[in-house]
Amino acid sequence: MTARTEPGFPGTVPFLHSHPSVWIFDMDDTLLASSAGILDEVHDLMNDFLIRRMGFSAQKANFLREYYWRTYGSTFIGLWRCHGVDPRVFLPAVHDFDYAPYLAGLKSMRSVLSKFPGRRVLMTNGPRNYADAILPAIGLRSFFDLEVTSSDMRVFGDWRPKPSVSMMKALAARLGVRPRDAVLIDDSLLNLRAAKLAGMRTVWCIGMRRRHAGLRMPWNAPMAHPAVDLVVHDVEELLRRIGRI
Repeated sequence: MTARTEPGFPGTVPFLHSHPSVWIFDMDDTLLASSAGILDEVHDLMNDFLIRRMGFSAQKANFLREYYWRTYGSTFIGLWRCHGVDPRVFLPAVHDFDYAPYLAGLKSMRSVLSKFPGRRVLMTNGPRNYADAILPAIGLRSFFDLEVTSSDMRVFGDWRPKPSVSMMKALAARLGVRPRDAVLIDDSLLNLRAAKLAGMRTVWCIGMRRRHAGLRMPWNAPMAHPAVDLVVHDVEELLRRIGRI
């Protein structure tokens, strides 16, 4: 099979020579442009949680939120490990707001994702109440073969959200596939690195972060990263690259 070559992109990569049997999709900034407003709401609620419930100053709350995200790949893991904050309390609280202003007019992703051959899995560091609010708005309620939210990401009793390598391996085992037969499509290099270390294939989906969060890079730079098999603007381009549209 030969993938179409877009201007400025390399051609077919080994990743494309055989289709994975499982496609694992991130949600924020992969299927949904969360950086266009939703994540700002979440960040404000995180800061408010740290100020009101933990007594931090506004400056310290903002610092810790970003520090734990950069250190652990997820703010809630830093709060759990360093302060004993229960993720089952924290996560629903900081995702409890009116999503309607951000979801109006969104197009359904169902027809696009249905063209991917094999099983389709959602894997998001957002909690269950967040996924339940977002998925119907983009036409994906009851679409995926499996939905894995942060509420489900525990390995041997410990919280292990993305970018946990053990979580990636556990997911492949749960799905009954070799890691190399699964691919993670995500906007986060940290998450893709974990997937690659677990033996999965990887696609860096960067269009939404470039547009809404100021991600800057030479267009062909991601291809040099050892954690990245393929870089695309969005999932529609991924379909073109594997010859499905």
